[in-house]
Amino acid sequence: MGSAANSFYGYKFEGVYSTQAEADAAGLGIRDIAGNKIPFSAGDAKFSDKNGDGIIDENDRYILGSPIPDFFGGMNHSVAYKNWKLSALFTFSKGNEVYNYTRAQLESGSTFYNQTELLLNRWRAEGQITNVPRASYGDPMLNTRFSDRWIEDGSYLRLRQLALEYDFNINKQLVKYIRVYGTANNLFTLSKYLGYDPEFALSSDPFHQGVDVTLEPIFKSYQIGIRLGL
Repeated sequence: MGSAANSFYGYKFEGVYSTQAEADAAGLGIRDIAGNKIPFSAGDAKFSDKNGDGIIDENDRYILGSPIPDFFGGMNHSVAYKNWKLSALFTFSKGNEVYNYTRAQLESGSTFYNQTELLLNRWRAEGQITNVPRASYGDPMLNTRFSDRWIEDGSYLRLRQLALEYDFNINKQLVKYIRVYGTANNLFTLSKYLGYDPEFALSSDPFHQGVDVTLEPIFKSYQIGIRLGL
């Protein structure tokens, strides 16, 4: 209650059980389809037990963030000197979160998909300290459940367009103007987001905002041309 519409709702990831003794001391587990408690083991993910009942289930979910930014917008700046004009358009977003579905798939350690280099740090031995759970095909302990492990800051600042123009001094009885220009689009993006591009949406549907399903990122492009005013 009181949270932003379409907020991310899931589990809080607290690391990985380094030893079996640590897992036993925590006393947490999941229920199988028969209702039996299956305890977590060394190498499994730690999740916050919100209601303190010793079982990690849907009752232990939290609001993990929102894809809706606190503020967003653009800034357009222009400077001119004699026949030259330089323009820059920046766009930005601040305070929104992104669910990195791509990482959830490529860092899960639970399928036959290719995985990222992060899996080289997965838990493999008693006493190992790591934030990457053990590889386990099929994920029987639900280590890869929807959690803040996959939620990232989607804030960014992007140089959307940079344009440089030069107007030639001409006889305007023949031609109104001759202008040479060069434009560069999407030159750089400043962001902590680990995916390809923090600015995307799967569709216009509100429930698809802030979910990165490996869409193609916005690409750089360059244009050079001449404008004639007749």
